[in-house]
Amino acid sequence: MVNNQKEKSIFTKLHSEFKNGTFNNFNINSILKKKSISEEDFYYFFPDKTKSLCNFFLSNLQLKLEKKIKNKIKNEKSISKRVNFILFELISLLNKDKAISLYFLNYISRKPTYLKKISIKFSDRVWRLLEDKSVDFNYYTKRLILSQILINSILYWRGSNDLNKTQVFIEKQIFLLGKFGYYKTNFKKFIFKIAPKNFFTKFDFLH
Repeated sequence: MVNNQKEKSIFTKLHSEFKNGTFNNFNINSILKKKSISEEDFYYFFPDKTKSLCNFFLSNLQLKLEKKIKNKIKNEKSISKRVNFILFELISLLNKDKAISLYFLNYISRKPTYLKKISIKFSDRVWRLLEDKSVDFNYYTKRLILSQILINSILYWRGSNDLNKTQVFIEKQIFLLGKFGYYKTNFKKFIFKIAPKNFFTKFDFLH
């Protein structure tokens, strides 16, 4: 518990550097000195520097999200509405402290492999929270698709800086998935990069 508090304290002391966009892997030691942060403590908790800080930020974000939605999705039967709600709540949390959120999103967006990895990890957690029973092909496709929707939504919010427009954008993506049969032709462009050509014959993402 003490270590967790120390880790959190270090991260909090660096908030102003994140907000100003002045923190990077090349000036860490000078910033630590300015903020009176022990180098030994910093590298113990954040050995991969900015990446470790980003992981800490994302872990806390997910904990906050799960705490916020825990009792709000139980009574909703529609999977599409629950997914929509979770994604919007995530963006809302990012929106609460835009400067810090944007710092880490800018960092993540420059690392596509890392971005895809954390988006799939988040998607897996969402489906587990929703107690999804999918197996085999659908188990993987649901995670791939949700991870892509997550990336699209976060980058849209990052670019628009508008919470309301982002909510509409999320709803449109979920709607397209829910009505994929009708929008099959246009939706293929969205799916092509993350799924094989026979994807639509096996897809049952929302109901």
